[in-house]
Amino acid sequence: MKNIWLLTKTNFKRNRIAVLSALGGAIVLCFMLVSIGKMAADASLLKLKLGIIDQDQSMLSQDFKGYLSEDLNCELMEEDNYDLLSTELIEKNISAIIEIPEGFYDKACIGILEQITITSTDDYENAAFLQAYLNSYMGSINMLIDSAEGDKEIFDHLLSTYEEESITLTQTAVQVIDMKAYAEEEGFNNSIGFFLMIIFGLGVFLSFIIVDDRKSGVFNRIKLTPVKSVQYITGTGIFGLLLGIIIVVIYSGYVLLTDTNIGIPIWLLVFMMSLISMFNVFFSMTIALATQSKTAIAAIIVGFSTIGAILGGAYFPLELAPKSFQNLARITPQFWYMDTIRSIQADAAANILPNIIILALFIILTFLIGAVLFSQNYKNS
Repeated sequence: MKNIWLLTKTNFKRNRIAVLSALGGAIVLCFMLVSIGKMAADASLLKLKLGIIDQDQSMLSQDFKGYLSEDLNCELMEEDNYDLLSTELIEKNISAIIEIPEGFYDKACIGILEQITITSTDDYENAAFLQAYLNSYMGSINMLIDSAEGDKEIFDHLLSTYEEESITLTQTAVQVIDMKAYAEEEGFNNSIGFFLMIIFGLGVFLSFIIVDDRKSGVFNRIKLTPVKSVQYITGTGIFGLLLGIIIVVIYSGYVLLTDTNIGIPIWLLVFMMSLISMFNVFFSMTIALATQSKTAIAAIIVGFSTIGAILGGAYFPLELAPKSFQNLARITPQFWYMDTIRSIQADAAANILPNIIILALFIILTFLIGAVLFSQNYKNS
């Protein structure tokens, strides 16, 4: 036990940058928890942004755009390039694309009401809102058309008179949202996903320790000292685990002290972050024992953490992804980590035991592989 503690303490002295990185990572996560949550809350209070393609450029299309911007308080982005607006829609910079067809006004004058096209993605609430008010507007214009009976002058007069009328729209929220709770949960969802990147980044430091020890002949010198191989690997592993624990303690402590709404019990947060930290230790040590190139080690760990975080749903809900993508995600420990958190957020009574068992099996598997590789390296040394 004394030798294990000595190795752990030595690793802390040798790798002060790794310790500072862990502290910095914890601070970054706390900052993200607050700042991203605030941005999400502010974004939810912004005006509804719409892309407009006006192919008519008539007094009727101007009236419709005025209805959207003034009566419905929408922010309009008018462009002629549909591809540009499509990109904005996919990136969620706008909620929908509205196309006013050419001849919209001319056909209305002769009694034909052309349809206005609305294109949206998965923003069902805003799409329903827009469609309801579009139907209301089109119904009003249709009444003007019927009254004009195909006479352009009468229609123009009715439209002008209609524009002068003051119509007050009262908007009532269907669901009252606790903005503070919403901001805190959004901040948590983003920061807890980014934790996966930070923890594996610390794994690079741990891998480099083992590579340096292999190249400097530490494995050979262990044979001549009272330190056993199992003590060396245990002391090094504890150092890596403590780096993760630094982040876990500071981040969860901040959540607890600020009474932040994260949607899951604090004990579960600590437990899941500790599990993924333990997996990171064994995974990083295994990669370090499997290759001697620091460049290759960094590429493998960073690549695995990046792809695993994306597949695991750290940045977006996997329900939006294709089925094949969802099935592929199940081979990553990041998926079971994120799925556990999101399942409890959605249903406090959700059964997360299978997720924990599978994540534990990932840890055991990497530990066994690492043990075999260490044994081979130790014998060869």
